[in-house]
Amino acid sequence: MPEQAIDLALSAPVHATDGLVGSVERIIVNPETGKATHVVVREDAIPNTLRLVAEKYIANTRDGALHLSISRKKASECREYIQTDYYSPMFFLELAKNEHMKLPLSPASWSVEHPATPEGSVALVGHETVLASDGKVGRVDGVLADRHSGRITHLLLRQGHLWGAREVQIPAGLVSGYKDGEVTLAATKAEIGALPDVHAG
Repeated sequence: MPEQAIDLALSAPVHATDGLVGSVERIIVNPETGKATHVVVREDAIPNTLRLVAEKYIANTRDGALHLSISRKKASECREYIQTDYYSPMFFLELAKNEHMKLPLSPASWSVEHPATPEGSVALVGHETVLASDGKVGRVDGVLADRHSGRITHLLLRQGHLWGAREVQIPAGLVSGYKDGEVTLAATKAEIGALPDVHAG
């Protein structure tokens, strides 16, 4: 791994300055800038709570864990990744009135949940299909990002790819696009297969 890189591995433990916070659930990528802008952390303290933690709070990665530069309290104050919109019965009554419609039943309230992925960004949740120009080569297991700029330098394929137990680091320059559920490469399967094993030698 390059000296100035941060290994953003999905499912890695996340530590604040004063203890364990949770684990990496998603990595938010801005496809236009090629930067990892946030990590989504699944909290241990409050089950099923996901927090959107900005890249600027990532101090380093070591021993397979992600370390933040903030306390657990500060991490717990980060924005919740899953946002809930509440629609009261009055909302539906007003909507029907504006559309000159009659509702067959009295409306109930609705709650709608949605992720707070910044507009124009993509959330890598792990196991996105990675496609070379001539077919599938594996699935995403994480990214390496530059410590100072947050720019993604490599895509990590650690499991379930064509080369078995090898860890393959794909240079970011070979990535031609990110979208939900898929990463496309400007390289062939043979070219990706020729990349060196990170742990060889």
